Amino acid sequence: MKLADKLMTLFKRSSVSGAGGNGQAFMDELLRKLEPHRLPVCKIKPVKQQPQYVWSGKFGGKAFLPKGFEVPKSGTGSPLRLLAQIHFEEIPKLPGCPENGLLQFFVAGDNVYGADFERPLNEILQNPEGYRVLFHPQVRKDPKEWEEVAYEETEDNGFPITGEYALEFEAGTELPSPTDYRFHSAAGQDEEISDDVYEALFDLLDSSGSKLGGYANFTQDDPRDYQTDEEWLLLLQIDSSWSDGIEIMWGDGGVANFFIEPTALLKNDFSRVWYNWDCC
Repeated sequence: MKLADKLMTLFKRSSVSGAGGNGQAFMDELLRKLEPHRLPVCKIKPVKQQPQYVWSGKFGGKAFLPKGFEVPKSGTGSPLRLLAQIHFEEIPKLPGCPENGLLQFFVAGDNVYGADFERPLNEILQNPEGYRVLFHPQVRKDPKEWEEVAYEETEDNGFPITGEYALEFEAGTELPSPTDYRFHSAAGQDEEISDDVYEALFDLLDSSGSKLGGYANFTQDDPRDYQTDEEWLLLLQIDSSWSDGIEIMWGDGGVANFFIEPTALLKNDFSRVWYNWDCC
């Protein structure tokens, strides 16, 4: 069933009638307003198998850096752990993203997985103490050119990703999700929507799952809603998953997001990336 048909069925069952009591007109207008805001997305599926190379895209596992590269460390001086890495040569072409190079995401293995919920955003971006994002424009495809990063595991805090997972990618597009702070402005909906229809929109315009680009998902509020003077795009989302041998858990079934400014992304500048995660 197409999205338009699903929405129409929901509107008929709900108290929302739309303009002039016409549910069809309400649905058509909503989709018309959302369509110009459709974004490209690259869905990511972690699979329970070893990545082919140390420079292959993956979630979790051992971290390797090009020889001579400084190991990213936390504010306390401890090596950060590899959360994910994306090899752009492996993914479908995604507008705005590099066509090659390796992007690595490191976070601390503490009880908040390296996130900082206390300091102002500008201060965090200038000195992220619990995470780093590294970009290697040229990938050295020789295992001898890479060194493993050693770190101490802590039994009391754990880590959101258990194991090491290769990645599969699928290109697509997404309409704005109600979880994204831009949804209401994109929908231009002044009329009150009944709770059952609004909840159904969360399912029909689902933004969950791991991905590059697209619209972000949250179990709570979109933190970008409080940064109205700046524009932040979703760079990477890693969602909780506990099926098919995959064990990724952010707190109690939460999700992690990495945001980047549009101008920085166009320049392949990953020095100012905003990291956030939340859970129920």
